[in-house]
Amino acid sequence: MKQEFTITLFSEKQEGLINKVVLILTRRKININSFSVFFCKTVNLYRFTITLIETELAVQNIVYQIEKIIEVFKCYLQTEAELSTHQILLFKFPNSDEKEKQVTSIINAFPIIQETDYCVYTSKTHKETIQQLSTIIAELEPMNSF
Repeated sequence: MKQEFTITLFSEKQEGLINKVVLILTRRKININSFSVFFCKTVNLYRFTITLIETELAVQNIVYQIEKIIEVFKCYLQTEAELSTHQILLFKFPNSDEKEKQVTSIINAFPIIQETDYCVYTSKTHKETIQQLSTIIAELEPMNSF
C-alpha cells in the first residue's frame, strides 16, 4: 500500500548529488512531492529532504541505493507518523572530551565526520532523549572553541 515517506540524507558535497538522487527516483518512475536542500554551516553538511508517496519496500530499496552513493554519509527513511515522533540530531564534540562516550551511548549516535580536533555525530531519536542530552551538555564546559 502506498503511503507518504520522507527520506533524509546527509552529504558533504552538493554538486551532482541532486542529479544522482533524482535519477534514481525517475528510473523507478517515482514522483517527488518535495525536494529541499539545507546547508548547516556549523558542521559543513548538506541535508537533503525528499518527500514521496510509494510502497514501503520500494522506498527501502531506494534508501539502500542512495546510501551506496559515495558522497552520502547517512540516509534515513521515515513515515509520516515517525516524522512527528523522531528527530534527527547533529552535534559536534571535541575528540578529547570525556563526556563524549556517555552522550553518544545515551542517544545511540555514530560519527559521520572525524577530524583531528573534533568529531560530528548524528542520531535519530525521540524528543525526550534530546532533552536529556541537552541537560548533560549544559553540565559540560562551554565549547566556544568551535
